[in-house]
Amino acid sequence: MTRAFSKLIAAAILLALPIGVPQAMTQEAQSTALSSLRRASGSELEAIVKNYREQRQSDIQELMNIVGEQEATLIRTQRVANNSREWFAIVLLGDIQPAAAAPLLARLISVRDSSFSLVSDEGGPHWHSFPAAVALSKIGIPAVEPLLELARTSSLTSTVFHLCGVTLEATLGEELALSAVKQYARQHPELSQKDRLTALTTLVRAGHKRWTAYGASDFLPE
Repeated sequence: MTRAFSKLIAAAILLALPIGVPQAMTQEAQSTALSSLRRASGSELEAIVKNYREQRQSDIQELMNIVGEQEATLIRTQRVANNSREWFAIVLLGDIQPAAAAPLLARLISVRDSSFSLVSDEGGPHWHSFPAAVALSKIGIPAVEPLLELARTSSLTSTVFHLCGVTLEATLGEELALSAVKQYARQHPELSQKDRLTALTTLVRAGHKRWTAYGASDFLPE
């Protein structure tokens, strides 16, 4: 993250409690993993925290591997089945919010799941059918630069470009997203080109709740 983007942080980002625990652990064992902090002290306390962090990092890497192994197929088909292994991995990466996953998820931003509906409204916007976009919005500030880089290089009429704009708004809110776009445009001449900058800011102002996928020239509803 560049120094310029640190100015966009209006408040501290609270990370969600990680859900990284081995599948074989029972519900009781899961609750004990951190509840043992109450009874521990000294070196024992340090060991519990160390093991917890290592397990969390291992779980994050495994989720990224599950998605990464299917990346080429997901990009080629632009589809991911709801409740599939890859779909759950993407959703969990959004829940855990690891910054390291942002570039991978950004590359998959236009992959759509099977929940897509022909009708889009604020109660059920098309945006929610793109799980990587939703996951990026949960990751927050670390997702901003990958999104802006995609917006700088992708076709103005593409689904990718559209999702970059509305996901920036979903991540930061309209005001901060517009500030981020303007800052990045000052550093990257390609984004500052009038047509590109206007198109991106228009998408940010439209927002993820009002966006419909049909506005993208390469979007196929079937």
